[in-house]
Amino acid sequence: MVIRKITRKKFLSTAVAGIAGIKLLSGKITEGQTGLSGRRNVGKTGIMVSPVCFGASRTSEESLIRYAIDKGLFFIDTGRNYANGNNEKLIGKVVGSFRKNVVIQSKLRLDPNELPSAGKGKRGAEEIRDLLNSRLEASLKALNTDYIDILLYHDATREDLLFHTEVIKFYTGLKDSGVIKANGFSAHNDYINLHERNIKEGIYDVLMVPFNHKGSFIHSVTGRYSEWDQKRLMEVLKNAGDKGIGIIAMKTCSGGMYSPVQNSEPNYREAVRWVLGHPFISAAAVAMANFEQVDEHERRSATIKVLPPAKIRSFSPASVLAALRADSTLS
Repeated sequence: MVIRKITRKKFLSTAVAGIAGIKLLSGKITEGQTGLSGRRNVGKTGIMVSPVCFGASRTSEESLIRYAIDKGLFFIDTGRNYANGNNEKLIGKVVGSFRKNVVIQSKLRLDPNELPSAGKGKRGAEEIRDLLNSRLEASLKALNTDYIDILLYHDATREDLLFHTEVIKFYTGLKDSGVIKANGFSAHNDYINLHERNIKEGIYDVLMVPFNHKGSFIHSVTGRYSEWDQKRLMEVLKNAGDKGIGIIAMKTCSGGMYSPVQNSEPNYREAVRWVLGHPFISAAAVAMANFEQVDEHERRSATIKVLPPAKIRSFSPASVLAALRADSTLS
């Protein structure tokens, strides 16, 4: 992707009307089935999202997030670990006044090295509870919200932790109480067994997994190379989709540019369109660092029509944590 600088003047002139351009749609939503436009349901969660998810991990600019939302990318992906929590703070600062018009997906990491008891026994369960509860409280505070639309277990690698009784209680309890609307986990393709088990047991609503036209990627930061059995992955994702599990694709541009037509110039927009052309994909997350990248993947619709999420009970971060600790079913 060619990166060109854009001035603040150009940004202001091309933005329709900033956040004021967002309008509410009280009527029926038409679900987009292919391409970059429309809206899609994340599995059977009832959460409608823009097909292209704005990956916020590579930006520290409020103006870029506002620009993306104005362009119709109202599904935002972040994580507690991104920029040491500052990425969540950035998003919370931007969307605070119109929180219900965007869909936020965040993630909580549970590092095995932080669990002295390795999740075993009462002590192990307590360690898991304390870590997840404290990180949830920090995420809610940073995002300046009393709920998170989709909350994922970040970078799952171990079956014993992802499906640990206390982890399951934590995520299902949050959904039951309305603090989150859907739960899930992210995992790389070395751990496809986690997705296969979840398909059988139906614990998590959403999964996030690398998926692109090449079947491989080179990590832009670490330089780590990863490839997978594309045929097997597609079979697993199709099975998950058939079960109503929402699938968010990541590393969608990391496989390089793509062209669906011979002798035409490949680009990243077509690479993302290839991902979204598969009916089991709910959305394609694209990490964006500048205005041109947003322009390449925007919905290109005249106005943004966002359906507010269903009304839920209101919680403060402190009350959420207190309720979780007091609830005997989560202890």
